[in-house]
Amino acid sequence: MEIVFLNALANGILLGGVLALLAFGLNLIFGVVKVIHMAYGQCVMLGMYVIYTLKVIYGVPLLVASAVSVVIMGVWGTLLHLLVIRPLLGAERLNQLLALAGLIVVFENLAHVIWGADLRGVRVDLPIVSLGNVFLKTSNLLAFGGALVVLGILYGVLHKTYVGLAIRAVAQDRECATLMGINPGRIYLLTLTIGGALTGLIAAFFSPIYSVHPHFGGSFTLMAFIIVVLGGMGNLAGGFIGAFIIGVVTSFAAVITSTEVAEIVALTIFILVVLVRPQGLLGARRAR
Repeated sequence: MEIVFLNALANGILLGGVLALLAFGLNLIFGVVKVIHMAYGQCVMLGMYVIYTLKVIYGVPLLVASAVSVVIMGVWGTLLHLLVIRPLLGAERLNQLLALAGLIVVFENLAHVIWGADLRGVRVDLPIVSLGNVFLKTSNLLAFGGALVVLGILYGVLHKTYVGLAIRAVAQDRECATLMGINPGRIYLLTLTIGGALTGLIAAFFSPIYSVHPHFGGSFTLMAFIIVVLGGMGNLAGGFIGAFIIGVVTSFAAVITSTEVAEIVALTIFILVVLVRPQGLLGARRAR
């Protein structure tokens, strides 16, 4: 039994690394633009379809297909901001949520029309790594390592560059940032472009692990949202910690019971956090 739990712990940590990158994009968009990207997981799904199309149908090497997916989804994020999110910035929060939730239906039906309802996957033959009695998939290890590297780069950009300073300034106080000569509109556009590119990158990490179908993104959108709320809305460090908590907890729950129960456990954690500590683990309590 100890071996089973060790494997669950190891795989939960690997899953947490990728979930941290997924939550980072959603958290960044909310922290800066102050909108909840309800279709973020569906954008990852579209990125996976791009990789599948290039790799399987056109025979493009996987690394090239992944790079193209990052570029295409970055452009997709830009268009999404210009056509959907920017017109909604002055709208009520409920209207924003309904409009962005409507994108879920649009993206899923678009994928269904273009690629059909069948599972589509990229076949990658990678060995299993054995560390004593712990067995890990190489694809999971690569996704974990790649996600941590990307998170480190993004952290450096946000804290060591002028662009990162401008993004954090707009996230903290838009009015003061404007007075300092920062254009919030451009920062919003840049943020959605980065967020879109991240969905393409996450799709590259997911493609060797999962097969994709039109409803693939729903569970990951929900998981990312749970992580963001657990860590504190807009708090990137909290999201990082929350990702590993959810990854390990769901991995243990899946081993002990089933994947369906694991999702229930994650939702239960989400509800408890909302009831007991609405601001999340590292979020600041707002004055009423």
